[in-house]
Amino acid sequence: MVTHTTFHKPSKVERARERLDTAVKRLETALSENPRAGASAGDHAEVGEQVVALQIEVQALQSENTSLRNINSQVSDRLDSAIGRLKLAIGD
Repeated sequence: MVTHTTFHKPSKVERARERLDTAVKRLETALSENPRAGASAGDHAEVGEQVVALQIEVQALQSENTSLRNINSQVSDRLDSAIGRLKLAIGD
């Protein structure tokens, strides 16, 4: 008896969504952590820079996610059209 094991490779949309979720979690963590009472101005500036970098990353990931959703929709429409043509060709 032959058994086939299939592995599900995450789609680009799924991978983008995971990266977006990770970036949002990092941003939320950075925003929720209060700087230490004795932190220097340099420490505060570093935290601010990290927050800005994370915000930029989140915006980039949201943009990529939107783009991938549009591509996914186009592919879905094309597949629906191809399936419709095949059904017509075989008389289904």
